[in-house]
Amino acid sequence: MKGTFQLLPCKIVSCAILIVMLLTTFSLTPVFAQTEGSTVQSYENISVNTAYSMITNGSFPNLVILDVRYQCEYDMGHLYGAILIPYDQLEARIGELEEHRNHEIIVYCRSGYRSQIACETLVKYNFTKVYNMLGGIIAWIDAGYPIWTTSHYVTVNIVEDGILLQIEPLLLYQTSCPCAQNQTCSSCRRSVNVSSSVMEQRENFTEIMVTYEVNGTERNITIVRTLLWSYDEFTAEANRTVDFMLTEVRADNSSMQFYSLHYLVHGFDWNLTLYTTLSTASSEIYNGSFTIMDYAPMGDSKVTTLEFVEINSSMTLSKLYAILGKVAKEIGKVYEKSADESLMPFVLGYSRMSEEAKDLSKLVEKRLIAYDFEILHSSAVLKDVMCGPCGCGNDECGEPPPPPGDGIGCLLCEIGCYLLCGLSCFAICAIFPPFCPFVENCYAYGCEFACTLACCS
Repeated sequence: MKGTFQLLPCKIVSCAILIVMLLTTFSLTPVFAQTEGSTVQSYENISVNTAYSMITNGSFPNLVILDVRYQCEYDMGHLYGAILIPYDQLEARIGELEEHRNHEIIVYCRSGYRSQIACETLVKYNFTKVYNMLGGIIAWIDAGYPIWTTSHYVTVNIVEDGILLQIEPLLLYQTSCPCAQNQTCSSCRRSVNVSSSVMEQRENFTEIMVTYEVNGTERNITIVRTLLWSYDEFTAEANRTVDFMLTEVRADNSSMQFYSLHYLVHGFDWNLTLYTTLSTASSEIYNGSFTIMDYAPMGDSKVTTLEFVEINSSMTLSKLYAILGKVAKEIGKVYEKSADESLMPFVLGYSRMSEEAKDLSKLVEKRLIAYDFEILHSSAVLKDVMCGPCGCGNDECGEPPPPPGDGIGCLLCEIGCYLLCGLSCFAICAIFPPFCPFVENCYAYGCEFACTLACCS
């Protein structure tokens, strides 16, 4: 406690005793709970600083760290070594902790409410050394302590001296968990039925009719794509293809246009896909852009990454890719510093993303001068080995991937990612009413839904 106090002589002894009592309790605050047999049990409220000390000082060899949030929250980030039992499942699964009945158990959630309920449950079943971490994982992060996470929120600002990056755990910005009841990937995302047919196709021109059904309502939209520029490069290390297109979307009596750049790299044992959509403010200015950069190495991994990037300064299209290259490089350093073996493969993945983004930046600056305009605001998603939605090659669903050259994946990327993430959903409904049912349905699942929907290709 900061400050200086003058004590009356008659109170000096009692005050000293109080200080000694506080120190010997290791900064623990008891909370009592009454069991059915009228035996008083208690759990202790502790600060994140005390929890960190208990975890790292080696004095508690049997210490258990119990995360009582939902599965998708745990997947987004958790304390190292934590085991997961959601608080509303704890009583039914209490037997899983039987061997730890007399061991120290630190319980935490997002901010402290659910962990308190979990502590009361543990006390009810006669666990003797239960500690409730006040403030949850949010307070833990605020204190600067490390967590295991593969999801980050990156903000970028361009200043005179260069580029300023801030990388934070994404769960700091998480407001809800759409799969809170541990639903599977397929059960969360099977709500939109889409089909397409080619109406007209020429060398650099394609017109496609897309039919989608949302909650029993069927709607049709027409998508016209015009190839404006392309580039191919074939080397011993990788094959690279770049397409720059103008897309027009028509529905009823409304229409809208946007540009898109698709960069595809096939390496020996890895693939990289970069997809950018660009809305126009004028003939030489882009109002905004949304980019997905997806690195996929050969093999299978249950660990995935998802990095959201917000760029708060304007820049040209070529500069955008240079910035994303720097972001990927810095994220790779974050995984390298973690020293966690499960995260080490991502160091190579983000290094390759960084190099490819920088190469694309140079290519656009030299070869796509006619469209290398200023972008007022940009956002992006970087991901490594992201699970795709059902029907897009997800083995978990037992369905084959779409055939090569199937255009619906790119179309959904343009519609889903650009409309749902690149722009405000409410603004779209206001200026383009035919999209309202589709936008409102997907908005409930958030940007992550739209981005994974786009990885079909």
